[in-house]
Amino acid sequence: MTVEVTTLTTLLHEISTGAFYQKCSVANNLPQEEIARRIGTYTAEIATGLALLEGLEFTGKRILEVGAGLGLLSIHLKQQGFDVTALEPGSGGFDFNATTGKLIRDHTGVQDLPVWDCTAEALTPDTHGYFDVIFSSNVLEHIPDMDIALKAMLSVLKPNGIMVHTCPNYRIPYEPHYGLPLVPFFPRATAVLKPSLYKDDLWRSLNFVTYGDIVRFCRSNSASVSFDRELLHQAFRRLDAEEGFRDRQPAYLRAILSVLQGLKLLNLLKFVGPSWSTPMRFQITHAATQPR
Repeated sequence: MTVEVTTLTTLLHEISTGAFYQKCSVANNLPQEEIARRIGTYTAEIATGLALLEGLEFTGKRILEVGAGLGLLSIHLKQQGFDVTALEPGSGGFDFNATTGKLIRDHTGVQDLPVWDCTAEALTPDTHGYFDVIFSSNVLEHIPDMDIALKAMLSVLKPNGIMVHTCPNYRIPYEPHYGLPLVPFFPRATAVLKPSLYKDDLWRSLNFVTYGDIVRFCRSNSASVSFDRELLHQAFRRLDAEEGFRDRQPAYLRAILSVLQGLKLLNLLKFVGPSWSTPMRFQITHAATQPR
């Protein structure tokens, strides 16, 4: 059995109401409009997580979501009866993700979803056991020492298990969280041109992971990696098809889309290799295991 979307549609409807926003507003001491904006950001990106999981088999598998945020995907999987654990640093505290995630679990009756308050770097087989599937969606770029985190994830991955991740490829000088062009090859230097970034927590969290970083990690840790192709083309198709996604992107990207469409060159993006595409989506397995 693979993931289906009916229960997810119901879940997103249940938490996208004024009554639920009001409950979250009181619990987080934030205006209801801010609650709606934050939850809307998470729900708008749920398609990315679903695409990551497409085609994977979960029946009888032990699953770990790394950096679960509000836990929407983990809740969705749990509602379908899958054995899933959500890892979200701070989940035992009182920040927005922890507080709102618990409200969502209570609201949907999924209180039995295990939610671990630890970092990916802290994963060990002795403490956490082994998993058949480990996944993350737009999380790796925020981990300070990504190599240590990936190595820890690999240590709790079963011999025939699979890790699937999606994140930006900062070899391309573009920052998707801000819709910001970056200084090529020296992305952190962009803050010199935009000094407000120096005080921005999100900016400071970025490690600017690249395709090459993932390849080097796998070569150094007896792991195999395979990258999905055509993600750049899919991203521009999404820019064309999804109004909400398009509205969150900078005007110059929309202009590039118009030019590509006008010249009938959009389909050429299908042939851009994964090393020069962003975002990137990839599967990691132990070296003796063939990626699916």
